[in-house]
Amino acid sequence: MSERADSVGMSAVSNETEDADATKYLVFLLGDEAYAVEVVRVEEVLEFTTIARVPRTPDFLLGVVNLRGRVLPVMDLRSRLGLEHVELTDENRLIVINTRCGGEQISLTALADSVVGVLDIENDALEPAPRFGDSAGAADSTILAGLARMPDRIVLLMDVDRLLTAELLAESYAALKT
Repeated sequence: MSERADSVGMSAVSNETEDADATKYLVFLLGDEAYAVEVVRVEEVLEFTTIARVPRTPDFLLGVVNLRGRVLPVMDLRSRLGLEHVELTDENRLIVINTRCGGEQISLTALADSVVGVLDIENDALEPAPRFGDSAGAADSTILAGLARMPDRIVLLMDVDRLLTAELLAESYAALKT
């Protein structure tokens, strides 16, 4: 177990065994909150690199990066979730995620504050996503697949197919025209 995992209260989570009753997640931080995506949806994790800004794009789309000849969009997870902007540091990471948008399989690069590591989360620690009423995006629970109860904290599990949707893009670009 890494020091980083211990420092965010996940010392009791095993990452060393293959367990049929557990799922592997990549755990990352946005501020003090821990989020996770299933490892099977992650292509790779990169150190922060130069992002080419694309004009007239929604705030949550920072631009694009060139990844070995592939040009990939970069999403600022803080902006997408309505969290306060912070200065970039050496700890920032770009997580290349396989997702679906408008019925098409795409790779999306997501900017996180830091990456904790890959952890096995026991299936009996998983809970459904909480409901926060009918208000669309009130707590943006629409991007949550659920949560995991850890000994010292809760890890929010992201549904990567809801991070970037055709509807969100249409709304965001329509707002730019006004």
